[in-house]
Amino acid sequence: MSKRLFKNILAVVIVLLLLATPVVTMAAEVPFESYTYWSNVGAQDKAVYNRPMYSAEYNIDASTLGIDAFSKINDITFGNDGKLYVLDSDSRIVVLDENYKMVNEIGLIGGTETYVDAKGLYIAKDNTIYICDTEGRRILHINPDGSLIKIITLPKSNLIPDDFDFRPTNMAIDEYGYTYILSDGSYYGALLYDSDMTFLGFYGANTVDASLGSIFSNIKNRLFPNNTKLGKTAKRLPFCFVDLALDDNGFIYTSTGYTDSKRVGQVRKLGPGIGNNILNSDNINFVDVDINHTYNNGAVAKQDIFDIEVDSNGFVYGLESAFGKVFVYDPACRIMSVFGGGMGFGTQLGTFVTVSALAIQENGNQVLVSDSATNKITVFKITDFGKKVKGLVGITLKGDYQGAKAGWEEVLKLDSNFQPAYGALARAYINEGDYDTALEYAKKGYDRETYAIAFEYKRSEIINDNFILIFVGLVVLLAAAIVFLVISTRKKLKIIRNKQLNLMFSVLIHPGNAFEEIKDKKQGSILLCVLSVLAFYIVSILQTLKGGFLFTLYDPASFNSIWLFAKTVGLVVLWIVANWMVCTLLGGRGRLKEIAIVTCYSLLPLIFEGIINLVLTNVLLPTEASFLNILSIIAILYFLLLMVMGLLKIHDISMGRLIGTSVLSIAGVGAIVFLGITIIILVQQFGGFIVTVISEILTL
Repeated sequence: MSKRLFKNILAVVIVLLLLATPVVTMAAEVPFESYTYWSNVGAQDKAVYNRPMYSAEYNIDASTLGIDAFSKINDITFGNDGKLYVLDSDSRIVVLDENYKMVNEIGLIGGTETYVDAKGLYIAKDNTIYICDTEGRRILHINPDGSLIKIITLPKSNLIPDDFDFRPTNMAIDEYGYTYILSDGSYYGALLYDSDMTFLGFYGANTVDASLGSIFSNIKNRLFPNNTKLGKTAKRLPFCFVDLALDDNGFIYTSTGYTDSKRVGQVRKLGPGIGNNILNSDNINFVDVDINHTYNNGAVAKQDIFDIEVDSNGFVYGLESAFGKVFVYDPACRIMSVFGGGMGFGTQLGTFVTVSALAIQENGNQVLVSDSATNKITVFKITDFGKKVKGLVGITLKGDYQGAKAGWEEVLKLDSNFQPAYGALARAYINEGDYDTALEYAKKGYDRETYAIAFEYKRSEIINDNFILIFVGLVVLLAAAIVFLVISTRKKLKIIRNKQLNLMFSVLIHPGNAFEEIKDKKQGSILLCVLSVLAFYIVSILQTLKGGFLFTLYDPASFNSIWLFAKTVGLVVLWIVANWMVCTLLGGRGRLKEIAIVTCYSLLPLIFEGIINLVLTNVLLPTEASFLNILSIIAILYFLLLMVMGLLKIHDISMGRLIGTSVLSIAGVGAIVFLGITIIILVQQFGGFIVTVISEILTL
């Protein structure tokens, strides 16, 4: 064999192995892309590209301002006069006008006071300046010319724990003169002062979620304490506030930052008095759905909302530190847009290395983000699309769906991925009485709440227009059913004449007699077993694809019929095989065929429940279908009852032994799945190894 022919044969083998071996590809990272999330599509929110609401315009830094270089930009904020105040870590505040041109520079307070690495800056309505000197454990209140007014330190109060460390990071003053101060690492909420700066207590602290198990565990430990338990006791602490913002109505918005594995409730709107959350945001994730595990050499990027702002229209802006992204939410906590980024390596306009602060103009037309690593401030400007969306959201939230209808139609022409537009248009068509179009738009936008409203109106319309026909039809069907039952009972008619089919359905009514025939008379059909399992699979598919929109979370992009096949048919087959292997080893008398017949025939309650569920979810509202859950529970319990009765009969064992073999069978199913996955992984790795070896041979 010639060398060339040998190489050609090896090349063909490599191609075939490459086709057989899965190839993992990674999409190129986009440094700055605007996107949003669709909710209620599937099990989790789905990220989609959207038309940018904000565009990165330019950067501001010391060179463009013609001043000495910044040491580290720690905070930026707008004053009531429209000026931008930039807090440098080296005892300096730079003041810029509305066009971001240099106006003033404030150095040492009174020529002597320094505030190295101060974290927060607040501009009061009278344009006086508050500097949160974090490391100095104080707040400096100064005039615009830099002269000192007063110094705020930790007050003396019995309400403050003895070990409390006052490290102010941010503050705000409402229209009534109440002052709210955040202290780094404080679990007690914001420090609250009245208009005379008298300390009133702590305000709006987060709470700790307690599970039922943890409550009982704490009670048990308190009733029966010992040194071992006390040594292992860990106090669960609530998450700290990391930033706060004041809206035009005097409400305080807080950001909690990273909230552990739940990743929800990062933003809250505190009501007056006790400071409870009135935003209905405890179950909302305000950052990305997916956690990035490849960022920073395989470490998990823990997203947080560490800086928060609210514009005059009630839109909430959150800045997160892991990727340097800005999240924009409307007043109803619906995500509008996400922009920015850089993943800590941002070099292009609109991307960042280490974001440090967020500032917005009062109306939200410009969003500014500072980067403490590059000491640059990026100016994002609202686009025409963003202006249109924000205006329409305001009109819609006021209930004027007709006034916003034409605008939302134009938005969808510009960006069909903007989910709130579909729900708003559906509401507009409901007001017009066009329920068919309302249902269409609500379904396209996965707005189940609006869909339910339109569906109820449409159903009432159909019933009112066809009441006589529906009533007569129901009466005829009921009468026909009664007549059929009476005649079949008197004449003892057999509805199902096929012996094997009759045996399968008799399992539902007379399971004892049916299973006795299967065991003692060797009855039962493998063909009917296969058909019943396939029926179970088909009904499961129909429930997902054709079930009522109000009851299903069907995502066409993620639906996988093969996975559903594995969860239905695959599990049934694995159970049959595992139970046969376990019972064969432990003395069970059931043959493989008998186990298959019992298992498949017992699926009938689940199949019928699925059919009933499929029909009713298309005609009922969620508020009317609470009994569907009860029906599902009954079907599952009936299925388990049939399985227990059938297995007891064919294996001829006690209940205790049945429970033991069933547990072992379930473990066997897990073992088979594990072995199968392991074999697949080994085959893939072996294929990759062969490809590598052949490639090395070809390079010789």
